[in-house]
Amino acid sequence: MFCHPLPSYLLLATVILATRGHGANLCHQDQSAALLRLKAGFHFDTMSPNCPLFPSQLRNLSSWKVDTNCCTWEGVTCDGTSGYVTALDLSCLCILGNLSTSDIFKLTSLRSLSLAYNNFDASPWPSFGFEQLTGLRLTLDGTKFSGPSPVPEHFVEFSSLTVLSLQRCGLTRTTFPSWIFHIKSLMSLDVSGNENLCGELPEFIEGSALQELLVSGTKFSGKIPESISNLRNLTALDLSNCRFHGLIPSFTQWPMIRWVDLSGNNITGSLPSDGYLSLHNLTEITLSNNSISGVIPPALFSHPSLKYLDLSQNNFTGNFLLYPNISSSLRAIDVSFNKLQGPLPKFLSKFVGIELLDLSSNNFTGFVGLSFIKNYKELWYLSLSHNKLSVVEEDGNHSYVEYPVIMELLGLASCNLSYIPKFLMHQTRLSDLDLSDNNIGGHIPDWIWAIGGPFSVSLNLSHNLFTSVNSNLSNTSIRDFDLHSNKIEGALPLPPSGTYRLDYSNNHFNSSITPEFWSRTSSANSLSLANNSLTGEVSQLICNSIDIGVLDLSFNNFSGSIPPCLLKHTKRLEVLNLRGNKFHGSLPQDISEDCALQIIDLNGNKLVGNLPVSMINCQILQVLDLGNNLIVDTYPEWLGVLPSLKVLVLKSNRFHGPIDYSGMNKQTHPFFPELQVLDLSSNSFNGSIPTRFFKQFKAMMAVSSGAPNMYVEVIPMSSASSPGYRPYYRDSITITLKGQETTMVQILSVFMYIDLSKNNFEGSIPREIGDLKILKQLNLSRNSFTGGIPPHIANMLQLESLDLSYNQLSGEIPPAMAPMSFLEMLNLSYNHLSGMIPQSSQFLTFPNTSFLGNGELCGKPLTRLCVSNQAPSAAPTPGSSKDLNWEFLSVEVGIISGLAVVVVTTLLWGNGRRWVYWHVDKFWLLVLYPWICRRLR
Repeated sequence: MFCHPLPSYLLLATVILATRGHGANLCHQDQSAALLRLKAGFHFDTMSPNCPLFPSQLRNLSSWKVDTNCCTWEGVTCDGTSGYVTALDLSCLCILGNLSTSDIFKLTSLRSLSLAYNNFDASPWPSFGFEQLTGLRLTLDGTKFSGPSPVPEHFVEFSSLTVLSLQRCGLTRTTFPSWIFHIKSLMSLDVSGNENLCGELPEFIEGSALQELLVSGTKFSGKIPESISNLRNLTALDLSNCRFHGLIPSFTQWPMIRWVDLSGNNITGSLPSDGYLSLHNLTEITLSNNSISGVIPPALFSHPSLKYLDLSQNNFTGNFLLYPNISSSLRAIDVSFNKLQGPLPKFLSKFVGIELLDLSSNNFTGFVGLSFIKNYKELWYLSLSHNKLSVVEEDGNHSYVEYPVIMELLGLASCNLSYIPKFLMHQTRLSDLDLSDNNIGGHIPDWIWAIGGPFSVSLNLSHNLFTSVNSNLSNTSIRDFDLHSNKIEGALPLPPSGTYRLDYSNNHFNSSITPEFWSRTSSANSLSLANNSLTGEVSQLICNSIDIGVLDLSFNNFSGSIPPCLLKHTKRLEVLNLRGNKFHGSLPQDISEDCALQIIDLNGNKLVGNLPVSMINCQILQVLDLGNNLIVDTYPEWLGVLPSLKVLVLKSNRFHGPIDYSGMNKQTHPFFPELQVLDLSSNSFNGSIPTRFFKQFKAMMAVSSGAPNMYVEVIPMSSASSPGYRPYYRDSITITLKGQETTMVQILSVFMYIDLSKNNFEGSIPREIGDLKILKQLNLSRNSFTGGIPPHIANMLQLESLDLSYNQLSGEIPPAMAPMSFLEMLNLSYNHLSGMIPQSSQFLTFPNTSFLGNGELCGKPLTRLCVSNQAPSAAPTPGSSKDLNWEFLSVEVGIISGLAVVVVTTLLWGNGRRWVYWHVDKFWLLVLYPWICRRLR
């Protein structure tokens, strides 16, 4: 019987027996260490105690039974005292059931135990019963339990534990227990890969034995304590991809340190300028993806033992400085994505042992000759891309024999090249060449297809000035070909079979597509032919591309119907963009139940018919853009069940009828929970808007936690780890933004937009619209809404654009709208509004065209002044009790000042004084008092 889940080559168990004496009984007699391996394909049956595979003296060492699919551990015992077992490896046994350890852990000499990559039904973790073993190395990597897995409390009893490894155990706990760090004998702690494990680093005490501290890939957070300097024995520190912040610790304080990895945090501060030469064992420093600033100490590049230095994606500034005594041990240097400036150092050619050198995405300037790499012995990765450099070839004799053969990547993007460097003719093993964003024009030389030799190559020639290319590339070995944004005309060049990614977009190709082209792209994962002048129909041969993930044929002159297989048979298609063509006919109605589509963009075609209800099979759909077609249907409320839908554009079609939820009233799940962009404009929707309509948009009501990301970014996963990787596909949408039609390529997750304009909606605007507190753009213009502007609209304090023009709204502009400080565009024109326009500082920035066509509106910016007895409609602004109308106030102050002069003069004359008193009293009672009362109202 076999243990089926385990491949035959796996070692199931290893028992190392350190014995004493001589003789047959290995448990009691001294003898050299014996190694016993129990391999897959064999088992110990509880009914066969005399199994010939096991010495009779160790007959009781292991008791097994075989479950249906997996081995099940029932216990381990050993004859006699069993006192000499020092190492026990029970990893990868696929153990099920509770672990019975009452006998095995009488092995008092046990020093190493591995239960890695097993599965236990017990939850919480069992009490192992070996807490008193001295100097134990315990490995539980990959061990899983059926229930929640907090760190066991009884681990505190491990007073003599030396190594504790808990990699990828699915550990969960609010705070990782700090007492584990304080076990005096602990030399190595590894909890990396437990992505839900939280915790903070404690204050470390002096005299700690800790040598390795590895917590990468967890949710550890907080500041790195200054007391980490007490770990004088530290040799390895890995805090990468956590949530630490604060100043970077000075690792010059750890005399024994070998490698440090603090990447993927939010660590700030700067690196010390010296002290590195005393770290004799230091070989690796990884600080990428942080916020470290200041200059890069030149002493780092002179360290005699340092091999790997990664400072990428930080805020380093200043020049890239090098001392003459550059270390020959350096193998990899990555300072990409910083703010370094100035010319490249002249000592760059002294990195003779370098294998990876990435200087990309900085602000380096000046001319650089490629001859600086001639002394490099084994260079496999070089990137100078995206600086302000001008790369030149210095060898006049065109002798490139001395140049190293680059085996992985050469990045010369945005290097002011006007031609393809000739030394590339000798690069016969290159895997990835990036010459994008240069000024290279003319015909693409045919010798470039030989780069990489017999090996497949990734070639990026995008954003250049190429005008022509060989029409048949079928004999080349290009797996990834990016030719977009050039000036190439004519027919599409035939790609080689097996091409993985092909981008011919943004050129001047103007032919139809041959059947052979479709056949040669059958293995493609990504195909973009967008923004050309291609004609004809899309062949059914596209259905043979079963692995395609991104298909972008947008902005061409394709016609005919959409091949049904694109929605029915492709199970890996994530992006379907056919925008801006001449496709006609009905939408394919039969969509696969395994639909993987995240983006469907069919905007700007001539599609007719109804929406396919089977579209609800696309459960991870994020963008659906069917605008500017001829689709005839009612409001598709059933699309609300799509849990990930963020963008829904149905503008400029023939949708009609009311927004009706009668068919979905019994549904209890939320509708449109993630929707950010809704455009129903330019249709024939009618009726009033139900209260439920605005209540369902939960994503528009509360600010999401975390940093804003792109709302959609579909990326072929297989290229995510490749050198020079960048996100490949981002969708764009065209919306009416602040009164003008705008195409947005990148939209942050905080962008929220609703456009219901140019329909026949009527009735009042629901007050619930004010619950959409983070809405940025709202357009309800050119409908038949009646009633007043709901005062609750003032709750939308992040609103930047509001268009309610061309309706039948009446009443005053709500005074509560005055403090809407984010509002940049307001259009209330051509309604029946009345009263004074709020005179807040924000409203005074809008032009008079925002209020035209409202016969009874008055006040700035209109020229129509409000009458004196008309109550002003401005609301108090924060920090003041009332907004003052300075026009009225100036008149009143003038009258009162004149009266004061007359009164003072008259009071100096006795009879006049009595006359003044009588008339002042009369004026007070008959004029001033009633006027003040009216003002106070």
